[in-house]
Amino acid sequence: SRSQKEAAARPAMVKSRRPTPSFRTKLSLDKRERAADEEAPSTARDASNAKAASVPGAARIAGLMFLAAAMAVLVMDGASTARSGADVAGVSRSLRTEGGAAAGEKKTAKKPNGGNDGKKPAAAAEGGNAKKDNKNGGGKEHKERRAAEAKAKAVQHKMGLDEPGTIWIVNQPKCGTGSLERSVMWGLDCDLIEGTRYKEHKDGLPKTDFKTRFFDCPKRNKKMFRTHTSEAGKVKAHVDDYLATQEGGKPDKCIVMTAVRDPLLSIPSLFFEQNKEKYCDGEQTKEEILTAYEKFLTKSPDVKKQAQTTAAMLRDFGVTDVRAAMNQLEDGGYAFFEQNDPDSPWAGCELLFLQIDYDEKNRNLDQGFDHVVAGLTMLPVPSRDELCPKAVDNYHALVNYEIKEEHIAKFSETHPEMRDVIGYYQKRRRLQRAKK
Repeated sequence: SRSQKEAAARPAMVKSRRPTPSFRTKLSLDKRERAADEEAPSTARDASNAKAASVPGAARIAGLMFLAAAMAVLVMDGASTARSGADVAGVSRSLRTEGGAAAGEKKTAKKPNGGNDGKKPAAAAEGGNAKKDNKNGGGKEHKERRAAEAKAKAVQHKMGLDEPGTIWIVNQPKCGTGSLERSVMWGLDCDLIEGTRYKEHKDGLPKTDFKTRFFDCPKRNKKMFRTHTSEAGKVKAHVDDYLATQEGGKPDKCIVMTAVRDPLLSIPSLFFEQNKEKYCDGEQTKEEILTAYEKFLTKSPDVKKQAQTTAAMLRDFGVTDVRAAMNQLEDGGYAFFEQNDPDSPWAGCELLFLQIDYDEKNRNLDQGFDHVVAGLTMLPVPSRDELCPKAVDNYHALVNYEIKEEHIAKFSETHPEMRDVIGYYQKRRRLQRAKK
């Protein structure tokens, strides 16, 4: 019958049907085959060894190796993620620490009497870190080598390495003030202090203090002071009055440092420093940044002050012709001036006048430093390109922007030294182009 014929045919159909592998089985087999292909030997010797092995055994081993490798990757990814998390946490802790230190500085600054001179203030952390970083880049060996080089040159030093003395850095912003400070601080093992003893002496520091920074360098019997004010002579007189009341009195040896920098570099640097949160990301077009810079040149009261403090220090040392003083920098990039007026607060001091950008390797600065104290050296500092790497093109557009006669005339109405300084650098650039 028909049903019997279908029943007789059904076993044959079952027997002829092959089992279909599941998706998981297919995936596993594919992985094993791929792993086997990847592990396939490439040399003839390895190929002969592989033939000796059974194909099913090799596939099984390859599959196990593949699974083991996958697990290892997962473990490594987990460890990397954990490390990344730890790094992020470390950065977060660092930022909190720096923020706390900054807050501590602000709180300290509000107190008229400052803190305890016997302890390093919160602000000293910056200087301490700078000293550590610089020592990693040279340290004791670097200092000894610099001292040996100075000795070999038979340089006449204004001040002995361990001789009592004071060093004043009096300079306008963005003209190497911080670089000079860090270099002397590191070279003489100085510590930043609160300066309470100076601030509380008699009627306190004059209003021209302008955030003078005070340093002690006990290992070298020296003191260092740094200020931006053009009336630093008043601060010096106040400090000397205090030192005269102390054991040992006021040191006889005194060096003052001031410097100039090409306004084509210092003014763009000042612009970025005052607007770094706005322009350091480099998101602006060149047209936008140049428009803002032109406004800065004509409106900012700080632009015309790019040589103010240096001009004041030259006058304090009897030099009234700024252009003539600039011309003395042509041959070596530094010059010394003496103060012989006994009634001047700078009496007995010598002024070291420096050109910050005279030489890319700072050789003129090292030579000037050698004359001050044996072994002092100018430390390298990060450039604006390094500080704002995303805004390099915009920054260089400002550096190449012409400072026109109308700008110079405006600056010179109240700060005639700007014409002298800009004129010196214009001549220098012409000579450099002629040599090329």
